[in-house]
Amino acid sequence: METEKINKNLELLTCAEVAEMLKVQISTIYSWISYGQLPCDIYRKLGRKPIFIKDEVIKWFMAGAKLKKRQKKGEKNE
Repeated sequence: METEKINKNLELLTCAEVAEMLKVQISTIYSWISYGQLPCDIYRKLGRKPIFIKDEVIKWFMAGAKLKKRQKKGEKNE
């Protein structure tokens, strides 16, 4: 099945691992999430815990690592 093939190659990262990879503080990653600045396709939430998809983080970084405009907590990006 196609899903099984995708899942075998899927590598997941914690906030700490992403912070280390991007050479930023862990608090920076949490801040970007809190203010809705990261693209939704690079991470998913497992309960309250964000889990990052390594390939998507790399694609985002290589494309310029653009952050969305900072929004107030609870607001939706347009």
